[in-house]
Amino acid sequence: MSSPRTAGLAVLRRPRAPAAAGLLTLGVLAIAWPQLVGSSALFFWETTVIAVLFATSVNLLFGGGRIPSFGQAAFYGAGAYAVAEAASRSWPVPLALLLAVVVAGALAMVTSLITWRAAGLAFAMLTLAIAQAIYTLVVQVSWLGGYNGIPGISVPALAGINFYNPANLWYLDVVCVAIGMLVFWRVMHSPFGHTLNSIREDPVRAAFLGVNIRAYRAVAFTIAGCGAGLAGGLFAYVNQVVTPDSLYWTQSATPIIMLLLGGITYYWGPAVGAVLLSALLNYLTQATTNYLLYIGLLLLAVLIVMPRGLLSLPTVVSDLWSRGRVASGSRSSGARTGLVPVGSSTDTVAMPGEQDQENPP
Repeated sequence: MSSPRTAGLAVLRRPRAPAAAGLLTLGVLAIAWPQLVGSSALFFWETTVIAVLFATSVNLLFGGGRIPSFGQAAFYGAGAYAVAEAASRSWPVPLALLLAVVVAGALAMVTSLITWRAAGLAFAMLTLAIAQAIYTLVVQVSWLGGYNGIPGISVPALAGINFYNPANLWYLDVVCVAIGMLVFWRVMHSPFGHTLNSIREDPVRAAFLGVNIRAYRAVAFTIAGCGAGLAGGLFAYVNQVVTPDSLYWTQSATPIIMLLLGGITYYWGPAVGAVLLSALLNYLTQATTNYLLYIGLLLLAVLIVMPRGLLSLPTVVSDLWSRGRVASGSRSSGARTGLVPVGSSTDTVAMPGEQDQENPP
């Protein structure tokens, strides 16, 4: 017979079993994916897993601290250009990606200091303005290639591993994205992440309890910038060319759409939204020139039916099922007792003498 302590530990461990099984399944699929989809389709899946990391970094702001930033493309592009410059000097892959994280994080920290006193819509507009200013600056700088960007980015071999092999490049992306996702998981479930959630729920109460709201938001903004920089650096290796388009405002809007599709309040919501949006864009851009119209209609439908994203579908279905059972139960109980539900056409009771006045002889 188990003791109360061991029984409690078993209860605590039980929810972790499905998560561990899911992660193990993802790991096996990641290893076998090059053989399952073939080399020709790996580019799409490489960009998709990079989009997962980018969207997850943005979700630290929107979902974690309700920090509306419209300028995350600046840090994504900064990481991409940092890797491009490092690759031109034959830096090893780990050092080049570390440079991307440092450059993007430093830029995000400076941006957070500039927008220190702003919040809400003002903060969002400031981040957008800063990102567009960086985009214009990059276009005007000749040694960054102007509108043409920096082409011919190659991935140097690492420990004898040749990344000209698409499968090896896929494994590099998956490992780096997995590390980034693990870091964001730890951040969101750490005391810092819980404090950030409290700021999101009630900033006035958090400030009353002594939380430095601006400092927490600045740190979260910097961490999100580091994640965006890592995603941009990986994209530079995969795409083999970096252009100012990676800094443009549409690049900031893409992960936000992914969050809305998958669900901002869920950790895996950005991943689901990234896979769905990437697949739709890959198909619709080949099928029609009006692909943005269909993306907009899909986003509108999801926000109307499931405001919390696709991952809230089980909750929505459960709520509808519960409401249906309650409604059917009230109707059946009314039929058994002879009572009429409130709000029906016969829910009024005639007072003495009213029936005679309404129906005179």
